Amino acid sequence: MHKVVIERPRWNPGRGKQGRRANLPDELLLKFEGIKRPHTNRKGLTDLLGPLKRWLQSQVGRPWNDVYSEACAVIKADSVIRAHVKTHLLEFVERHTFMHNGTVSVLDTGYRGLGIIAVTDRRYGYSRFFIHPETGLLQAIPPRSRKALRAERRTARAEIFRWLDCNFALKKIAGIWFACQFRVIPPEGRFKAYDHALGQEVGRGGLLRRDGQYLHCVAKRQLARRELRRYAVRNTYIETQPSTGRICGRLTPAFQFSAGRRFWVMGHCTWRFKSTFAFLRE
Repeated sequence: MHKVVIERPRWNPGRGKQGRRANLPDELLLKFEGIKRPHTNRKGLTDLLGPLKRWLQSQVGRPWNDVYSEACAVIKADSVIRAHVKTHLLEFVERHTFMHNGTVSVLDTGYRGLGIIAVTDRRYGYSRFFIHPETGLLQAIPPRSRKALRAERRTARAEIFRWLDCNFALKKIAGIWFACQFRVIPPEGRFKAYDHALGQEVGRGGLLRRDGQYLHCVAKRQLARRELRRYAVRNTYIETQPSTGRICGRLTPAFQFSAGRRFWVMGHCTWRFKSTFAFLRE
């Protein structure tokens, strides 16, 4: 199996234009020559994973322990090539599954960090199969069509971005809705400017594209309460972690006594309280 998955035949091993260094007559050829030497294009190592996927597909419904035992009997880990095939075999099967709310779930530890998700909701990775945590049987993850994936992306985009007209749009940034104003950038020439929707300086390649045009966000403002009700949107505030050495993110109440009366002072950082108390001592 490792030869089928990993190795490739030699490209044009004869005397063709791509096979030998030059089309020389027989009397000018070397009397003794190595097998690999006359070939400019030799064998390559390219993974052909189709047979491995089809073999796993044929094993769906069987216990994973039996399937893995049969695979290890053929793919022995006595060489780097065979160990490489076993690595691909384990990448295709999601083995660390568990039941959560009645569905087979996995713990997403990728860069997105989604936490506990259903095994059928994974949108990236090599996993095509999974092991049922209760029965131990090998099951296939049903593939989703491109049409369904595009519909999911449109639905997710509508939750954070809405067009009002050709120049204005609503965008949700860090849980807060903003009204953004865009202008069309010509496709020729150099361009680099600050984009208010992205919050950074970008070139033409980082801009938003619509109908083949580059759109640059030149201004934005937060929506008022009436506008939130008008467009049927809602802000979702995200609690941020405080920076190192300063207690920020939450309003901290403090007492201040002045002229025999007590009242509240709301501050964002501890250094403000220290300066206030120092002023009172004076």
